[in-house]
Amino acid sequence: MSEESLLQELDDAFIAPDRYFKNEKLAPYTEGSRLLILQTRDEADSPIFFVYSFIYIHIALAKNRKAAIKLAWDKDAFRERVLEWSESITDCDRDEANLLVTSILDGANKARVNVIPSGKPEPPGNG
Repeated sequence: MSEESLLQELDDAFIAPDRYFKNEKLAPYTEGSRLLILQTRDEADSPIFFVYSFIYIHIALAKNRKAAIKLAWDKDAFRERVLEWSESITDCDRDEANLLVTSILDGANKARVNVIPSGKPEPPGNG
């Protein structure tokens, strides 16, 4: 398996239906976008800053992937952009943003495997 096909497989692992925030399309949540979020994250970030950063990077990825990746490596510029972008967010938008990010992360964290029976009999009450 080539590196390119492996990266594509990782990106496809978290594919979900299109998501939007304030009429702006978000790129799918993938292993690649997760790595970008980790690149921009700081332990001192508040939970709501993480939510806004998550949405912002996914909007940026949907618009221009290369520019979003470059921005992720410049933490100061990234934080400045998130703050500028968040100035127009209302209390209602903030609640929607929290629900959206929670939904995306919960969906990605759910196990997506099929249990294959072992062929061994189960004790009563375990089947």
